[in-house]
Amino acid sequence: SVYIHFLKKQTKNVWYTKNPTHQKINRTTMDKRLIMYDSLSCSFFSLKKTPPNPKCAVCSPNFSTIKSMEDSQKINAIARGPNNIVNEKDRTSSSASSSQHNASSTMSVTNLPSNLQISCKEYHEKYKSKNDKPHVLLDVRVKRQYEMCALDNSINIPLNEIKEKIEEIEKLSDRGTKPIFCLCRRGIASAEATRIIQDAIGSASHDGILSVYNIDGGLNAWVEEVDPSFPKY
Repeated sequence: SVYIHFLKKQTKNVWYTKNPTHQKINRTTMDKRLIMYDSLSCSFFSLKKTPPNPKCAVCSPNFSTIKSMEDSQKINAIARGPNNIVNEKDRTSSSASSSQHNASSTMSVTNLPSNLQISCKEYHEKYKSKNDKPHVLLDVRVKRQYEMCALDNSINIPLNEIKEKIEEIEKLSDRGTKPIFCLCRRGIASAEATRIIQDAIGSASHDGILSVYNIDGGLNAWVEEVDPSFPKY
């Protein structure tokens, strides 16, 4: 059988080996191409790479910002939700010992009392179905995730902007006449947002919010409990 012995890129030639003699055949090298193997049919085929995208952060010669794993993590952070939400009690206890620090470095969910939680099904029955009571649905995912899919009439304020936009949230609440429901993908970031807003309610300077609730389970639970056709990612 014929198989590739080695690729000599410098001369743009491919060396093939056919036992027992070597034959040099002028062929196009795999430079700027991708070879794929189909094991079901025992066949090969190649794909020609597309030209570099001038706006791509990876392949553009003018905008090559990803040069290491650290750069990749920074770029991808804007497309991910928060993956290290730790409440203040966990931060304090984590500094007591290295073992506690390692335990708190993983994602932990903000503990909320049951009166600040509401299931997707209950929320839908009371506020999104025929009743449609006035309220504020606050989606705290990052903008890119919100643009992918979102519930009707929801308002996007990412979790990391909640504290600085408390006054804006007060206005959305119509100075306390509309309850606020926080939503995210899995109910983790929204639990932290609920805690932040609840703390603001107890402040004398931010008394324009009536109540706030976390929609338990987030959009993933919404798919399971309310609308199976809603996109799940």
